[in-house]
Amino acid sequence: MNLAQTLSPDKQAKLVYMDSSLNDRITIYKNENYTWLLVRDVIQSAIENQRPYRPILPHCFVMLLPMLHHKTPNSILELGGGGLAIQRYLSYAYPSIKVTSIEGSQKIIDVVDEYFPAIDQPSVIKQDAFSFIDTAHQNQTHYDWIISDLFQGDESPILIKNQRLFKQLYDLINPNGWLIINCLIDNDEEVMLLGDYLKQAFNYKHYIFAVPNMQNHILMVNKIEDFSFPEDIELWNKAK
Repeated sequence: MNLAQTLSPDKQAKLVYMDSSLNDRITIYKNENYTWLLVRDVIQSAIENQRPYRPILPHCFVMLLPMLHHKTPNSILELGGGGLAIQRYLSYAYPSIKVTSIEGSQKIIDVVDEYFPAIDQPSVIKQDAFSFIDTAHQNQTHYDWIISDLFQGDESPILIKNQRLFKQLYDLINPNGWLIINCLIDNDEEVMLLGDYLKQAFNYKHYIFAVPNMQNHILMVNKIEDFSFPEDIELWNKAK
């Protein structure tokens, strides 16, 4: 897979959907091999068109590192469903994992359902992610992983850095679980500050990985007393 050919729709990609409104511009492109979802002209999801419908954006592979080097979770809460790239892939590659995706835009839910490959029994809830967290916290619901992939264009609402939010997320995660955050930050000071909030809320080792050749940073923190990635991965951890 040539990364340069998959990050953005190429000349062979066909525009299959476009809807512009006052607040959002949603477009979907498709070629023989890939499908892309863009919101406000920023790529939110991109997948292969053949099973198991692997996500092709590099940050997705970084977000799944704990699955390769720790354990396969039983349950995942995904905040920000978008094109459901993670849920779709896991539903075919790891069908035992129960993934619940929270998406605030009914329009995105509908167009993804129409133009992206189908998921057998998808689990998507139309709700504001922060409202869902409040309700889940009140109901004492728990998950092995929580993935935050929240964006409004190229802005990430999680960057409000609300300490109450991170404490809620801590409470929702099972022992041995993970919080994984994808954010677009090109300022190292801001990245480290967000990492400090994770460290304060969880009091466990945290990770900050810069995605090569991308603006994305992936932040991870776990509820594990003694865990380390292999040394060749630990070397890339920017967290202090």
